[in-house]
Amino acid sequence: MPISDFGRAPWRLFLIQFLILSVILIFIRFYAPRHERSLAAQAAIAREQKINALFQDSIVQDTIREVSVPLDGAMVKRHPWRLRTTFSPEEAESALGVPNTSAVDFRGGQHLTWIGTSHKVEAAFDAGRLFCLTQEDLTTHHGEQVYASEDQWRPY
Repeated sequence: MPISDFGRAPWRLFLIQFLILSVILIFIRFYAPRHERSLAAQAAIAREQKINALFQDSIVQDTIREVSVPLDGAMVKRHPWRLRTTFSPEEAESALGVPNTSAVDFRGGQHLTWIGTSHKVEAAFDAGRLFCLTQEDLTTHHGEQVYASEDQWRPY
């Protein structure tokens, strides 16, 4: 009858457990933070795309009229913009998510701001309906304010 050597078995189990624990620790230390950063970058890109899509879907250009506006020290001809739709703050939050900043003015108007990676959009609501949409480029700090009326539109 052969006799088994049980003295080596606990060391093998210890070595296997040590290797499994090492792999888990390496995964947590190196892969998990990289994965979280990549998910955060994808979320930022998606938010920027939502901001641009909301702005572009909410405005319409008057291609017939042209107005002279000062831009970088020179007068240029541009087509004015106006709001195509007037949505509520709840509809804006469902499209873009929770705003980065929120403020209420002295008349009870609500101002919500969403900040992306390269653009910032501020929606101003009066009595629960959109009356002004402002988009600003964060690198140049230039943008446009679009109102319900084309006469109030202005770039800055």
